Amino acid sequence: MDEEHRPRPPARPMSPRPLRPTDAASHPRLNETDHPSTLHERGVRMLRDGTTLNPRPRVGQPPPIPLVPRRPPLRLPLASAPRRLHVLLIAIAMALSLCAGRLLQLQGFDSSSYKADALTRTLPLLPARGELTDRNGLVLASTQPAVAVTADPTLTAPRAAEFASVLAGHLGMSEAELMPPLTKTGTRFVYLKKKVPALTYSALATDLASRDLRGIFRESDPIRTYPNGSVGASVVGFVGADGDGLAGLERTLNAQLAGVEGKETYESAPNGSKIPLGQRSITPARNGLSFQLTLDSEVQWAAERRLAEQVAKTRADSGFAIVLDVKTGQVIALANAPSYDSSRPQAARSEDRGNRAISAPYEPGSVQKVLTAAALIDSGTANPSTRVIIPGRLASGGRSIKDHFSHGVLRYTMRGVIADSSNIGTALLARQLDKQRLHDYLVSFGLGSTTSLELPGESAGIIPKPDMTDSQRDQISFGQAIAVTGIQEAAAVASVVNGGIYNPPTLIKKAIDGEGNEVAVPRAPQRRVISEKSSAEVRELMQAVIDTENGQRNLKLERYSTGGKTGTAQRADTSCRCYRGYVTSFAGFAPLDDPQILTYVVISNPRNGDTGTTTAVPAYRDIMTMALPHYSVIPDARRHKPLPTEW
Repeated sequence: MDEEHRPRPPARPMSPRPLRPTDAASHPRLNETDHPSTLHERGVRMLRDGTTLNPRPRVGQPPPIPLVPRRPPLRLPLASAPRRLHVLLIAIAMALSLCAGRLLQLQGFDSSSYKADALTRTLPLLPARGELTDRNGLVLASTQPAVAVTADPTLTAPRAAEFASVLAGHLGMSEAELMPPLTKTGTRFVYLKKKVPALTYSALATDLASRDLRGIFRESDPIRTYPNGSVGASVVGFVGADGDGLAGLERTLNAQLAGVEGKETYESAPNGSKIPLGQRSITPARNGLSFQLTLDSEVQWAAERRLAEQVAKTRADSGFAIVLDVKTGQVIALANAPSYDSSRPQAARSEDRGNRAISAPYEPGSVQKVLTAAALIDSGTANPSTRVIIPGRLASGGRSIKDHFSHGVLRYTMRGVIADSSNIGTALLARQLDKQRLHDYLVSFGLGSTTSLELPGESAGIIPKPDMTDSQRDQISFGQAIAVTGIQEAAAVASVVNGGIYNPPTLIKKAIDGEGNEVAVPRAPQRRVISEKSSAEVRELMQAVIDTENGQRNLKLERYSTGGKTGTAQRADTSCRCYRGYVTSFAGFAPLDDPQILTYVVISNPRNGDTGTTTAVPAYRDIMTMALPHYSVIPDARRHKPLPTEW
């Protein structure tokens, strides 16, 4: 049998053997135990304390790794548990005592001094300014969200050039303008630009955040906008940089439009942040009222455009046009030329930023004869058929009164006196009326006092006292020696053709609060100034003006029956305290039997033309031709036989 196939005997298990004396002597800790360890691995023995012993190295093997004895754990002796608990409780009691003592000091002894040093902040809560709209709801003035852009120079100065580069593109400013405030020393607050639209600031904030530029802030600073620019500017007005009204209705109604500012009061930390559980109170803001005006933007635009053309054509200093609703006194249009744009009032001359129709008194000229005739008829002094003998001149106060045309002795009825606008005939008729009574009629027509129209700067005009001289009465009868405003004269003429009922002129149709509820608007009461019969006779006199040859050629409206009166007066020049130039005008209404709309046009100091017919009437006719159908007034023109003007 081969050697490799021969069976081998089974291996005997190895039994532990005791260490040799040499091994025991070589181990430093063997004396610590009486019982040697058993063999753990081949050639390695482990003692009870965990120490291992390697046998002597065999020939050809590396030397054994020296063993490092393991150190026993460090154990500290501790005091008893009850004693430790007592010490801990004493420490807590001492800490609580210190806190209680400090609290007693703050709230009991030093509370007043700390209260004085407390940081209490109050922030204003701004109300929304009300809107102004025309009678059809078209916005004339509104407020858009905007901000004032501010900066903290302590944050912006280190990277001022980067800030300036970003800000310049959004704020429309140069980098050179921005650098000084961005690097200003000794302050943590500067304004960069005011009235910045909210959308512009939003884009700016996004751009700054993307570049990790911090130190730009904002404050609420709303922008007042006027979408229609110059349309109605002399009525609407404008606001200043602080948002307060400076002209027009913006000024008169400023308190109502502005609303009531609220406030928020809170306790804050030194860094300005709110203390979460601190005292806090809020008084809500109350938004301003919005007003719907009686103006019609379309008629207003037409009146402004046509008036401006006529002022330019006649080379006049200025002019105004008033369109009234005869039945209510509502002002449909009130145009001035020259005027301005409410969005850019600084671009206009100061004298053009007012409203001449209410603040610049003038002598009305022959339009005043309508009111003189109304007083004469209503008092029973005369009627349209009253006969008058008119000389070529009339002595008055050491001077002579003459007519605008040369003539000998004329035999006119009162109708003819008004139709041909005779100063002499009007003065002769007025001499039959008591001075006191004439004065009383003028006062009842609204002359000599303001009309209470909702605009600032209204003048009361000037009328002589009841003890006027004879010559003053003569001059007043045909529109001199008396000063009126355009709105006074328009409202007065409207009253004597409106069945004798005076409706105080108004620009406010209704008011609406911040909740959308209608608010009552104070109204001056209407009043009767002449009888209905007298009013019909006054309309007849004004129809006679249209029936003249000049009236048929220049004054009449093609599709409506109408009445009217031209006016030409010497112009008082304050620079020389003398008469220089003329004030020309025309007042007309339609329809004749049921007046709906009255238009009054006045041209100041025209240099091309010196009569109401050539200067004011063209604008009047165009405005009325637009306004009457715009308000669905039914055309009523018809043929009729003119009544006699002579005898």
